[in-house]
Formats: sequence, structure tokens, C-alpha cells
Amino acid sequence: MAFKFLFSRTESLKGAITFGVFDTIAALILGEFSWLRLVGMSLIGTSVYAVEIPSYFAWIQAKSQKMSHTMGNWYKTLMTVAYFNPLWIARHMCFIYLLNQQAITWGVLGTAWQSFVYGMPVSVVVNYLIQNKVPMKQRFLISSLFSGCMAIFYAVSAVIFK
Repeated sequence: MAFKFLFSRTESLKGAITFGVFDTIAALILGEFSWLRLVGMSLIGTSVYAVEIPSYFAWIQAKSQKMSHTMGNWYKTLMTVAYFNPLWIARHMCFIYLLNQQAITWGVLGTAWQSFVYGMPVSVVVNYLIQNKVPMKQRFLISSLFSGCMAIFYAVSAVIFK
């Protein structure tokens, strides 16, 4: 199966709300709230994340169909963990830095790597459940809620692991 980008207005709305709200929570915790960041993360959630994440989930779901049940379950889990890798986290942190009008340095990669490693135990368990227990139509929403929690972790990590 070829990779296809999918777009849905429903997923777009979910992305805007979940990424906008959860990043705002992170910004409030860190004392970094700004309207630019709220609007910017909502736009990123409604466009970039709402297209790429459901598209990727559909692709790995299709790829796993010919595998045994157990192998397919672990394939989807590990592919999801691999997708939300340190470079994905670094990109998310760069979005935050840009919206906060802060300089981006190569240090973001080290911060992203530490966030990935420290979040790994929770990420594997939650992504296993999302990929194998949540129906495909609800995966982006549930994943967005989890990603929102992780976005709080990444935002806080950007300060703690700096």
C-alpha cells in the first residue's frame, strides 16, 4: 500500500482543539502563554498534525494486516513509537520556540532525545493501547489527547532538560 495523505474536517477540528488546549496548559504552567502561541499551535494541530498523524496510522494499520495478530500489534506499536521519535519531538519544540519568538539552537536535539528516552516507558504502553484497542476512527482523537499530555511534557522538558 502506498502512503496517502488523508484530510478530514473532523480530524482537523480535533487537532486544533487538542493541540491548542494542551499546549496552552503547558504554556500556562511555564508562564509562557501568548495568543500567538495558542493560535499557532491550533493551526499546526489543524493542518500538519491532523493530516500526517491519521495518514500514518492508516498506513501502518494497512501494513500490519498481513501479519499475525501478535506481530501486527507490536508492529503498529513500534512503528508509532518510531514515528514520534526525537526528530518529531524536536520539530514540535521548534514550533514552540518559533511561536514564542525564541532562538532555536542545536541543543533542541539533545532536549528532544532526553524527552524521548524519559517518555519511552509510558509511550510504549499507551501507544500499544491506542494502536490495538482503539477503533481506527477514534485513534487520532485519543492519540491527540495523549500527544497533548506529551506536549505538556515536551514543553516542560524544553525547560528542564535545556
